[in-house]
Amino acid sequence: MASRGEIIFDSPSPAVDCQVSNLTVVGALLTVPAGTVVPDAITLAIAGEFVMRRCRVVWRRRDQVGVAFEMPV
Repeated sequence: MASRGEIIFDSPSPAVDCQVSNLTVVGALLTVPAGTVVPDAITLAIAGEFVMRRCRVVWRRRDQVGVAFEMPV
């Protein structure tokens, strides 16, 4: 089941909405709007959760990125 999420960048760029699926304790699959450039390190906020996760991108394909969780923020 997919959840709504938000990618928060380290730079002053505005946050980007995403769809979070394949969520596990170690990572997730993020589907982003076409053309979105996702840097190697991001913070992920998932709707309904009170913890933001620091992530590192481990792979990219078109409008999807796979992330590994580093630690709660």
